[in-house]
Amino acid sequence: MMGLERRGSIQAGDDFWIDVQKKAFTKWANSYLDERDLPIADLYADLSDGLRLIALLEELTNGPITTKYNKEPRFRIHKLENLNIVFGYLAKAQVQVTNIGSSDIVDGNSKLILGLVWTIIKRYQVADIEIDGVSGKEGLLLWCNRALAAYGVTVTNFTSQWSNGLAFCYLVHAYNSSIIDVDNLSADTPLENLSLAFTALETHFSIPALLAPEDLQGKVDEKSVLTYISMVYQEVTEQDKVSAKKVDTPSKVVAATNGFALHAVREETPADATADNVSTAQADTLSTNSTSANGHTSYVAAVEAYKKPVADVARPLSSVLKSSKKPVTPVSFAALGSLLVLLYPVVRIGRTK
Repeated sequence: MMGLERRGSIQAGDDFWIDVQKKAFTKWANSYLDERDLPIADLYADLSDGLRLIALLEELTNGPITTKYNKEPRFRIHKLENLNIVFGYLAKAQVQVTNIGSSDIVDGNSKLILGLVWTIIKRYQVADIEIDGVSGKEGLLLWCNRALAAYGVTVTNFTSQWSNGLAFCYLVHAYNSSIIDVDNLSADTPLENLSLAFTALETHFSIPALLAPEDLQGKVDEKSVLTYISMVYQEVTEQDKVSAKKVDTPSKVVAATNGFALHAVREETPADATADNVSTAQADTLSTNSTSANGHTSYVAAVEAYKKPVADVARPLSSVLKSSKKPVTPVSFAALGSLLVLLYPVVRIGRTK
């Protein structure tokens, strides 16, 4: 009797990864399928008709699967046909699927279903990661180590070195230092560390908690952790791209007012220049970092809408307001104020002459 119990315990330990992967892969898939209103409740049952796998591949590839499929597969034959389309699509995309067939998915074979989902994750979530020519799992490790270098931490795997939660917490802190106080972390409190990191990732980065802190105690499933970290990579790199687009560093300073685009144009101008001298400057004229021989630099406001000479806009504020057919907003006042500041050197030079 004791022998049977021991054998069962060993088998349960060997298969620990099944429940962990099922949970992690389900949440990973739902992060894409939620937008299609096709959530997965039971990974083994809900993939059996092929509909969610088709939707998942469409979301991952940002394109439709054009092959006609059965949208209401009630019978086994219809489910098999849909799954054949899935496997055909993967084969055409040169995704290698070994020893897994449509009937395995319809029949709910847990290990083979997990194997299929992992194949999809590896191809569409992990393989595209590339850092300085290093791709896939190794590229993700390189990215992690660059983020963790400031904390004196190096990771070489996606298993044991993540179990105390410190690497997770440091990774969060590297991209948002206001969430976790890393000075108070301790390797002796792994569950607290992991809980802190997973909550932060879900709350501040919108990354679902693929794992529970307990899932990283004892044996750690590499595929589940790798999937989790790849989602962190994907999210922060997307945020970086968005932030990069928002950073505007043009050579022209632009202020919008009542339909006009006003550019601060830095020109090379003699010390005795007046507004009349520069009235021929066109709105599309631009030169930067120019200083005259006498050390004087003037700023000319150019009105791009009508390509008017700069001198035309160097007129009293009341005139500008009267000529405007649109209501003057606070933004317009701010822009006009900026215009007056920009024109001040020109007007001042003209008066002194």
